Amino acid sequence: MLKNKKYHRPDRLLQKRLIWLAYFLASLTIALILSFIFPQHLFSFLFITAILTLFSLILSILTLKAGEKAISYGGFANEIINSSHRAKRIDNIKGQAIIINDAARELIGQENVIAFLKSHLSSENRNNILAFQRLKNAFQNLSHEKVTLSLKIDKNTPNDTWFEIILYPLSLKQTDLFENSLSLKKIHRDTFLYWIFTDITARLNMEQIFREEQQELRDFIDNSPVGLYICDKDLRLTYCNNAFADIFASDRENLVGHSLTKFLNPNSNIPPIGKWKQNIHFINKKGQDFEAFVCQNSFREKNAIKVRGTIITEMPNDDQLRQQLVSFEDKVSWLFDFAPVGIIFISSDGIIRECNNQAYFFLDKNNNPINSDITRFITPESKQKLCQEIENLENENKKFVSMELHFIHNDKVAFSYITPMNSLYSNIPPTGFVIYLVDATEQKNLEIQFAQAQKMQAMGQLAGGVAHDFNNLLTAIIGFCDLLLQRHGIGDPSFADLMQIKNNANRAAGLVRQLLAFSRKQPLQPKLIDVSENFVELNQMLKRVLGEKITLKFHHGTDLGYVKVDPVQFSQVIINLAVNAKDAMNGNGILSISTHIERINHPRTNNGENVKPGDFVVIEVKDTGCGISPENLNRIFEPFFSTKQNIVGSGTGLGLAMVYGIVRQTEGFIKVESKLGKGTTFFIYLPRFEQKNEITSLNKLNYQPKVTAADGSPVMTVTEQTGKILPINQKLIFGLNVAAIDKEPENGDIHKGIRILFVEDEDSVRSFALRALKKKGYEVIGCNSAENALEQLSQEQNFQLLVTDMVMPGMNGLELARRVREIIPNIKIILASGYSEEITRSEIDTTINFTFMAKPFSLGDLTKKIFDVLNQGDKQI
Repeated sequence: MLKNKKYHRPDRLLQKRLIWLAYFLASLTIALILSFIFPQHLFSFLFITAILTLFSLILSILTLKAGEKAISYGGFANEIINSSHRAKRIDNIKGQAIIINDAARELIGQENVIAFLKSHLSSENRNNILAFQRLKNAFQNLSHEKVTLSLKIDKNTPNDTWFEIILYPLSLKQTDLFENSLSLKKIHRDTFLYWIFTDITARLNMEQIFREEQQELRDFIDNSPVGLYICDKDLRLTYCNNAFADIFASDRENLVGHSLTKFLNPNSNIPPIGKWKQNIHFINKKGQDFEAFVCQNSFREKNAIKVRGTIITEMPNDDQLRQQLVSFEDKVSWLFDFAPVGIIFISSDGIIRECNNQAYFFLDKNNNPINSDITRFITPESKQKLCQEIENLENENKKFVSMELHFIHNDKVAFSYITPMNSLYSNIPPTGFVIYLVDATEQKNLEIQFAQAQKMQAMGQLAGGVAHDFNNLLTAIIGFCDLLLQRHGIGDPSFADLMQIKNNANRAAGLVRQLLAFSRKQPLQPKLIDVSENFVELNQMLKRVLGEKITLKFHHGTDLGYVKVDPVQFSQVIINLAVNAKDAMNGNGILSISTHIERINHPRTNNGENVKPGDFVVIEVKDTGCGISPENLNRIFEPFFSTKQNIVGSGTGLGLAMVYGIVRQTEGFIKVESKLGKGTTFFIYLPRFEQKNEITSLNKLNYQPKVTAADGSPVMTVTEQTGKILPINQKLIFGLNVAAIDKEPENGDIHKGIRILFVEDEDSVRSFALRALKKKGYEVIGCNSAENALEQLSQEQNFQLLVTDMVMPGMNGLELARRVREIIPNIKIILASGYSEEITRSEIDTTINFTFMAKPFSLGDLTKKIFDVLNQGDKQI
């Protein structure tokens, strides 16, 4: 029974077997007691006792074996730490050692680590003290830290010992022994501190030696016994060493800037620019002629030609000269083969004659590119441009051209400089070209990502702005429809036309919500949900959406954990993808939905968005449709972009834009892969959560939340009535029964004497609201701007309520609310906005009490909100 179960951890296996052994021993004890109490059943109890004894013996043997494995398992941590040459130690939060290896025992012993470091800390270096303070703060705050400290370990040794010290906090989950389905699980988390000490004294000493060697190399060149010099193309000296200055009996500073020809004998040859070696005659400071051997060559520095050379006054023998020349040849080879940029020599017909090591990263490493055509390694577009630029070099006599080359190998992009291989000292025509390659792959990728991020940001801002302005139009349409519906009931011939306007306004409001979702101005109500369970609920709905001719397949991974999403919005994402798949498959095909877990170890970017590393639940939605063309693949998430052109009933182009906005709001991201004629796959990545938090039953389908004001008083709610014929005396707005909302109160004088200041820059919205509120008995003053409202308040201040739009030209509604509250402290305030209440409140000072009203609002919404605010007492919701 126990052997059929597989436990990967020996300690868990030992725990389970100990529990079963305890159960069997308890049962054996009970059987023995019952045999004494009921002697008439002695034989039965003896038989049961024998069986239980046999099982107990078997379990005892298995428990002993499990105990041996658990002991070995428990020793792994000690062995891993003890086998390390670095000092490692695990402490509890009190600083007491729990596990310590030999290196740490020899270095620290059982002493508290912080106390040990403080007592041995070298206080001569201020940075050393600051690093110790950071480590101490990390110890107190149980956080990760890595510092380098200088410690005085041996007082008899004057030199300090440098250590790299790393502190890792470890949190271990521990459960009670009898953990099973019937027991109450008590989970504890114990925090430990993992210390790692690495002696880096030798490494620091090597770095110091390297710096000293660099200085020695500079000193060697300056004090070399051979005269060394560097000059520009006009032979004007830019550098010379001490030996060169001694040859001409002058200081180095006095020679730099003078032409080399100044020191030549008038009858001597002038060294040409380029590779050259010969004996020439010089004149020293006393005017005496002397002969010296000069060896020089040219090089480029920052696109300028320079010459470096050597002057030897006392000619060495052949062996010494050969050794020196080999040394110079090695240096030139090093400058070519190990240059940080790729260098390729090509002939006039594009054949690669030579290339350095860095160029192999752009070309094919596996095949020798020498004597191959360079066009084999670049894309057709780059081939055409390269041929054109080489032709320009030949015809226009340019010194160089620059261009981008896209290589086939590893998809690399290089910023290239192409120069003709002209002879620097003769009129020989060019024999080929030199191509310098600078890797620009990462830069180009960043440019593409930045451009995509800017485009999506601009789209989001545009979508949010359009949605806000569109809500004003919808408010006017809905409001005037409400006024008309009050005069044209169900029996009126105009009723059906008005309801058509209402229904289309409702559809428009849905489009606005999608725009706000894309621009991330629509707040979500996230909950931890199980993806597999959610798809079980969506199964029937998806089948109805797809129809009978489309096969729906599910494949769920194991141990998916949970994702934190808005269940309604998540369902809308899957349904939108399913509808798009149905259109792509023309109503006939296979839609496959699968889930699995994927871990991202390093930060990455996707569509210009940064993606943090971690565990993700991946939802793949794959169809067998027509696919998406490459030119449209980067635009499918843009608002109002649709591939279903000239198709009756085609979408608005907001479906995938809404999907993108919702997924990004949940800290996830989405990828797309598509092949024409093969199908399309959407990959939705959502952050994974290990354990589900407590979720109340508020999200059950049959739950109806109670809506109350800030003071706890009930607020009228609207219940949707569908599929029913309402009584003739009831009114419909958006298909809702609003008779209880906009009807006159029993006391007709309840609104008498209440004065409202209504501020709205949209004339149509303001006109509708004034008519509606005056009809209810309120005294309403309408203003088309905040400045107009303040001018009205300067004349009279007898207002009990301010209703203002948030976004207006000039002074906005928020600033107006502040100014009005200063003038009339007890006035009630209602702020209207096309965005959600959560977005609005996040932008408003929390000290301002106000009531929020979302646009678009109907006549019933407006009158109900004003009635609630005026009758809620001194508090505002």
